[in-house]
Amino acid sequence: MENFLPALLIIGGVIYKIYSEYQKEQEKMRKRRPHIPTAEPVAVPIPPPIAKRPIPPTFQKEHPSMVSKKVEQPVKQRYDIPEEVNRVREQRQHRKIETVDLEHQQKNKVPEFNLRDAVIQAAILERPYK
Repeated sequence: MENFLPALLIIGGVIYKIYSEYQKEQEKMRKRRPHIPTAEPVAVPIPPPIAKRPIPPTFQKEHPSMVSKKVEQPVKQRYDIPEEVNRVREQRQHRKIETVDLEHQQKNKVPEFNLRDAVIQAAILERPYK
């Protein structure tokens, strides 16, 4: 605890020295570039939002081409899907289900183990070389 105060004073002195050196460098930079202004925040007034005013009816009558008109959206037509297309879609769906089932079975399939083949392969791999 007795070393706490001197350590705190040393750290404070180091921080003060770094800050004073930084200030000196800033002054040197300002002298080298006198034409560059310092970075001070400038208050920019924010304009109030503009409210939409209704167009007077007299203007609409005098200038009909300048008044925006509502554009009617085209009606989407619904087409009847033929039975053949529905049948092909169902077949594709069944194929996807079958392939997913086959992949699932192959992943869960326990590999076959043949002891005779394992012994032969072990003997081939562990040949005694003289």
